[in-house]
Amino acid sequence: MTSTFKQYRDSVVTVWAEVGAGHGTGFIADPSGLVITNQHVVTTSQYIAVQFDQERMVPATLLASDATKDVAILWVDFSRIPEAKPAPLLSKGDLPAEEGEKVFTIGSPLHQSKVMTTGIVSKVEARVIISDININHGNSGGPLFNSHGRVIGITTFGDTTRQGGPGISGIVRIEEATPLLEQAKAQMTPAKKPSPAFLPSFPTDTYPIEAIKANMAIEKFKSDPYVFGLGDYDVAVVTPILRYRHLAGEVKAQKEKDKRNHKSTNAVQGTFEPLDDLKGWYEYVGEYEPVLLIQASPKLKETFWSGFSRGMAASHGYVPGPAKLHFKTDFYKMRLLCGGKEVQPLFPGKVERVLDERDSSVNVTDATFDGLYKYPADAITTQCGTVTLQLFSEKDPDHAKEKVLDQKTIDAVVTDFTPYLALHGKN
Repeated sequence: MTSTFKQYRDSVVTVWAEVGAGHGTGFIADPSGLVITNQHVVTTSQYIAVQFDQERMVPATLLASDATKDVAILWVDFSRIPEAKPAPLLSKGDLPAEEGEKVFTIGSPLHQSKVMTTGIVSKVEARVIISDININHGNSGGPLFNSHGRVIGITTFGDTTRQGGPGISGIVRIEEATPLLEQAKAQMTPAKKPSPAFLPSFPTDTYPIEAIKANMAIEKFKSDPYVFGLGDYDVAVVTPILRYRHLAGEVKAQKEKDKRNHKSTNAVQGTFEPLDDLKGWYEYVGEYEPVLLIQASPKLKETFWSGFSRGMAASHGYVPGPAKLHFKTDFYKMRLLCGGKEVQPLFPGKVERVLDERDSSVNVTDATFDGLYKYPADAITTQCGTVTLQLFSEKDPDHAKEKVLDQKTIDAVVTDFTPYLALHGKN
């Protein structure tokens, strides 16, 4: 297995996209730099990047996709990564696999990269292969190799709902991608070739746990500097300290709830999920990753006619109905300026937020995106002078709402990252 992994690992990459799954897996399918992945990994993203290893990540261009087949073809310039090589695809006319045959995949599950997983083919359908191979978040879009080392499919989904076992996985047969590969090749001539320049790489170390422990000993911790409003958005500037403080607070609340209910056999259990309101965060960042996260969430407001109707009802002595709410704006992109210079994000993420709530007080059915950008630990420093945050909406993408961050916000961020930056001689 060691030799097999070494033979094929340089054909597999991690795919990062601003919208969708956060990150997934892809594999090089052609010497020209065409990469196959799942369509649901990239969805409608404008920012797509391919990460070859911990230090090298390059931009990618979407050339072709098919949502029905869940296949997407990316174009990448690997000229500065000579080790990158195409994976051997199944030849036309060859059988993809036999039931009971051993298969393997290499992917980027959870927060890992290039992890090898093995399994057995359970069934071969016209368009998909069913296997017991384990597919976790991040594996989507990876290659499924048969026992002869040929790519026979694209790892797409896992079903873990079965009781008593790991469940089964669905793999799109590689034949489903063949027409899209030809379509992508035809698009290479008119399309602009992606840049071979390396993008900023993610940190490979962690935030010092000793600094977190020291901060947890401080009883009075104020979160006010980290949270503020900017036009139609609620903004949170999130450091590892704030993230861990929030998590610890939720866990403490859970323990108090358990104390209250553990003696009652009739108490409803499992109704509280820590960090449930931070949906999608762990698709982008590990618990102790030394990065600065800036989250911009569109605010809710009551519609005009809802407020009018409720006001009229109240004026006539009737009980007002539920307030009908919707998001005040949509998120498109953000810019962070240190002095007058823009700080390049490590990852410009967008997390889908869907609300569908109806009760006696509110009625809201709407969807939007939260901006969730990842910045390096030294993005905000005292040397910046002023730090400005600009937020752009989908409705008006050329004009920003902006705010110069308060000194207390800058001081909080600088203080939180000082222990980490000191380890790297940047303090």
